[in-house]
Amino acid sequence: MDPSAKADHRTVLKEHALKREECTTGTRIQILEDITKWADDFSHRSPCVFWLTGQAGSGKTTIAYTVARRFEQGPNADAHQHTILGGNFLCSRQFAETRDPHRILPTIAYHLARKCKSYADALHVADKFDSINYDVATQLKDLLAGPWLQSEGARRPDQPPYLIVIDALDEIEGDGGSSFLRDLLTVINEYDLRGVKFLVTSRSDPEIAALCKSFASEAVCRLQDVPIEEADSDIRTYLNIKLPNLANSSELSMLSERTGGLFIYAATAVKYLTPHRSTTGREQTEMLEDLLANSYDLSATFLVDELYRRIMFDTFSKYKGRFLVHRLSILYTFLCTAERTSSPVVAALVDDIDDKIIRSVIDDLHAVLYIQDDHVYWYHASFPDFIFNPMRSNFQLGEEYFEFSCNKPAHHSLLSQSCFRIMESGLRFNMGNIPSSYLFDSDNPIMLSKQVKQNIDAVLTYSCRYWADHLPSVPKINTNILCRSILDFLQIRVLFWIEAMNLLAWRSHCTPMLQHTRQWALEVCILWFELYYNN
Repeated sequence: MDPSAKADHRTVLKEHALKREECTTGTRIQILEDITKWADDFSHRSPCVFWLTGQAGSGKTTIAYTVARRFEQGPNADAHQHTILGGNFLCSRQFAETRDPHRILPTIAYHLARKCKSYADALHVADKFDSINYDVATQLKDLLAGPWLQSEGARRPDQPPYLIVIDALDEIEGDGGSSFLRDLLTVINEYDLRGVKFLVTSRSDPEIAALCKSFASEAVCRLQDVPIEEADSDIRTYLNIKLPNLANSSELSMLSERTGGLFIYAATAVKYLTPHRSTTGREQTEMLEDLLANSYDLSATFLVDELYRRIMFDTFSKYKGRFLVHRLSILYTFLCTAERTSSPVVAALVDDIDDKIIRSVIDDLHAVLYIQDDHVYWYHASFPDFIFNPMRSNFQLGEEYFEFSCNKPAHHSLLSQSCFRIMESGLRFNMGNIPSSYLFDSDNPIMLSKQVKQNIDAVLTYSCRYWADHLPSVPKINTNILCRSILDFLQIRVLFWIEAMNLLAWRSHCTPMLQHTRQWALEVCILWFELYYNN
């Protein structure tokens, strides 16, 4: 089934998992009660889908994560709760597998089969596991709707109902999130899937809202419609708990008012005001007074821009020229890599920048970035959105104009060229040092694993796996250097690369990567190739 471990809410304690927190005690009481009441109501009048929607930073993921944790504990955790978590998929742009819509249904089917034996048996009998390679609509019918209906007669009368949580569909690549929700609503409208419910979160989507209304059967909760008094009260409670040195102070009240009901503003402000555990209450007060004293032109859509601008100003305004360029390039690389990665990998991709400088940038951006398992993550998707939008991250302060935005296509071009540079120096024949071509990889897996780790380091691993991921975003002008790199790669190193991918257990990705590269080259490099061969 190829389920995604990184999309599971339980992976918070595992390697390379995202840092998520439950709703702070005393906050989001009403919305959590509404969702719990809906999840436990399996009467025919209760809709099968609860769509929680809201603007970036309104707290959708924290609510979804809290609900998943609550229902994972099962009916014994609360005498009034009998529904249990049947499956979950927490989308995120930070990993390839958590932004791929085709991984959602296989993951949920795997989770549900572990919880419900009758469904697992029906799924096995249907034997349509090759549907993982098909479109989402087919997956919904073959992996979920069909087996669920077939298992109805075998389910025990006392069997608890199941809740499926799918969070942050807006972080799916392209319009894949909206398409997924549209397919889900269509299938649910076609099939009677009683005994299973879906909590789905995403940013607002007028087309999906209209579809929900046309079905007249799905629940929609818009966080932007939550009374401002309720949101403000929750944020004040959150700030008082997270900043005990400033609890109930006038400055904290002013900060609460400035949030505009956005939890991401409050959460980022808390991180900004607590750079170290040793930060005193007086220091926090001074930092907060300084933050409140500054006011920038706010984006009409993202109030949190004000805080992001302050953080970027504090981090980078003291640097000029190449020193500023180097530090911004470090940030851009952390945001543009296909997977979250480590400082040494970023140092190599940015042409061997000093690791101390990288660590300094991460430390200065502690309010928006964090390190876990030596990999760097962002707290919220609104931060890369901010950096990639020049209308938001380029701004004037006083007499000075600051340009902190990332030219995303240009930086992807840099990263793709870096990957080819790294593969040019790192790939060679027999990457696993296998003594004979008559030996299978399985003949001595322990020794082979040691050789792979020794010969294919993290930098070369990233380059081999993800060089093709950067190509679609590269601008289609001034690509001569990149086209030459692709030609050299295909003529000289492609077989070495395939061997390395096999040793990394990524062999199945070779064909799609080459197919995507062929398509890109036909659109971008064909004229250059013709000139090259004619000369």
